[in-house]
Amino acid sequence: MVDLDYTTVVGVDKKHLGQLIIVWPTWKKYKSKTILEHPMVVFFDKTQVRSEEIFNSIDHPNLRVFGWPADEVVYGGSSDNKFADPQRYKMLAGFVYIPAMFIDTKYWLKLDTDTVATGEEDWIRADWFKDNPAIVSQRWTFTKPPDQMVVLDRWVKNNEDKLCPLSDKEPLNLIPRPGATRLGHRRIISWCSFFETEFTKSCAKFAEDTCGPFLLPVPSQDGYVWYVAKRLGLPIRTANMKSKGFKHRSTDYNIRKAVEEAMNVE
Repeated sequence: MVDLDYTTVVGVDKKHLGQLIIVWPTWKKYKSKTILEHPMVVFFDKTQVRSEEIFNSIDHPNLRVFGWPADEVVYGGSSDNKFADPQRYKMLAGFVYIPAMFIDTKYWLKLDTDTVATGEEDWIRADWFKDNPAIVSQRWTFTKPPDQMVVLDRWVKNNEDKLCPLSDKEPLNLIPRPGATRLGHRRIISWCSFFETEFTKSCAKFAEDTCGPFLLPVPSQDGYVWYVAKRLGLPIRTANMKSKGFKHRSTDYNIRKAVEEAMNVE
């Protein structure tokens, strides 16, 4: 295994705690060195989950849990719009602020609860971390909603005095075609991804200084942090995590099916 200093971070509300309980046996079976031999943090929606539910379900030897978010924070949006759903926004914001506040390892590993482990314990490659990248993540090819990068360019322009490291760099100018439902470009998706902790702290500070405590300029963790790294010119590594012993499944039925298949392999 690569000798990498990192902490695994997982975020759960009621739905995603249920998913974590389902996938956890595969993480232990196929990624025990990845998960059990490194610290783990689980942050949880305080309105839906109790800390003892996590400790009773996840048998990790070095597990810390944190309630989220602060009581006074309100996440706006619309429950009928996936990309502006307040619950989704709340949990994704946690993946910026929780590591910034509580992680002291050089990197942290984000694993989503719809990620099933299927094999390849020795999957982390040393060359991914050459030159200390800000992000190492599954590659992706589009952004939705299509104007997200335009919104972030505007965010920097409107806060130039508070975002000097960003405003000193050129805007990305990733503009969707009229009527497009997505913006096609090379980027990341973060269901299995490493983030440098100091970089994450910078992202949290940029957001807090301009949007307020525990809020983000857009309701997307990976879209936001990818934008910041890209605009600052920081190294970003992309990899095919699906070839490294993981399956990413989007529905509970498919998660259960993938887990059943993984656990039945001798």
